Amino acid sequence: MAAPGPVLCLFDIDGTLTAPRQKITKEMDAFLQKLRQKLKIGVVGGSDFEKVREQLGDDEYSGSSG
Repeated sequence: MAAPGPVLCLFDIDGTLTAPRQKITKEMDAFLQKLRQKLKIGVVGGSDFEKVREQLGDDEYSGSSG
């Protein structure tokens, strides 16, 4: 079943995409890269943007915080 319009998937970081306060695994990163080819993704969490960049990398998931 196709979505009726653009789809945005939001993921929590700590405990979902990564273990709490840890860097993303290669497997999860590969999954997100593949998913990004099909739809828009975003990440949410309680950490500041600098901590998010430490966990996910600073070039792939850049965006805004606040």
